[in-house]
Amino acid sequence: MALKYSCASAGADSCGFSTTATDKADLARQLADHLSRVHAVTTPTQTILRYLVKCAEDRGSLANA
Repeated sequence: MALKYSCASAGADSCGFSTTATDKADLARQLADHLSRVHAVTTPTQTILRYLVKCAEDRGSLANA
């Protein structure tokens, strides 16, 4: 499974961040890093990470992304 995520798809239209992750755990790690570096969310909760992961699009395999 490949997941494509952008902050804009989660409602943060002014943020140009986007990424592709191999699975939900990989995406959650990337999002936690991005949230702390760019959005000043030092310790993102599991609730916000779960919400953001759900905002990602399932793109099948990375080869098809």
